Amino acid sequence: MTWRIRGLLGAALAVVLSCGPGKDDSVRLREGQNLDDIDECPGLLCGRELEFCAELLFEYGRSPPLCVTDDICERLECVSQGKRCVLFDGIPIQLRCIDDE
Repeated sequence: MTWRIRGLLGAALAVVLSCGPGKDDSVRLREGQNLDDIDECPGLLCGRELEFCAELLFEYGRSPPLCVTDDICERLECVSQGKRCVLFDGIPIQLRCIDDE
């Protein structure tokens, strides 16, 4: 592969990865909540029991993988009305907003 093609593919990948989440998938902190006690994942596993690595999709972009517990959705709310926060399996786990039923 020539250096021009590699450069073009690298630029295309940078554009795709720089796009933030859509409004339907993004979350924000609930009023009075914070993430001060949450650390970044040192690898694919978190050090404390009952914590797992998750990626949060904020209005302004993706967070780095963070060590969270399964009650993280209690601190967050979906930007779009009529949606609720859920966790999806993966590495890292992703937090998304789905239709509230």
